[in-house]
Amino acid sequence: MPEPFGYWLLHQRGYADRFNWLRADRERAKREKERRIVDQWAAARYRDRDACPFVRIESCAPPLPDCALTDKAGKKIGIEVTELVDQATIERNKLTSYHWKEYSADELFLATIGRLTAKNRKFQPASGDMREAGLERIVVILHCDEPDLTWRPAFCREAFFSRDVPRFSEIDEAWLLLPCPRKKNLNDFEAEFCQPIPIPLPPRTDCTPTLHEADQP
Repeated sequence: MPEPFGYWLLHQRGYADRFNWLRADRERAKREKERRIVDQWAAARYRDRDACPFVRIESCAPPLPDCALTDKAGKKIGIEVTELVDQATIERNKLTSYHWKEYSADELFLATIGRLTAKNRKFQPASGDMREAGLERIVVILHCDEPDLTWRPAFCREAFFSRDVPRFSEIDEAWLLLPCPRKKNLNDFEAEFCQPIPIPLPPRTDCTPTLHEADQP
């Protein structure tokens, strides 16, 4: 068994962790996980590899987003990878028998906007660095292995498209990335493509959304 996979088996948290990839060297594992998630997102969007416009994935150092994707014309976009998971459910499963979080549409929407708001605030002081690095667009991928959502991509789409998503000053695109229901772990390449759910962001603005704004349906 490959060492990193063995480490993952021994250290997995036991809830919503099919996207996780663990090594004793945590920083190296984090970079590998981010690149693999970006690769799986691109593969799911462009299922024909010949149609995929991207030719290279690179890890980036702060304050830039986690990764940069370079397309065939040499243009770059920044990709930030973050997780959507209910931390309270993770903690509860450490103490009681296994159960999963059941999401309402409002809970999913507010959790998503909360993650995007936090990332937008992170990027605001780095806008000059991102322009200097030649990043033409910023995309946020929210990877999510919540069992209640993996089997309900249509529910997720409706939760986003039935509400007014606030504008963000630094983010151009956002996607919820659900695993294939058959996927066992991040390195399970026999599973089908992941399920990318677009989050319909309005065009950028100079205003930063607040969670109070996100509460408005």
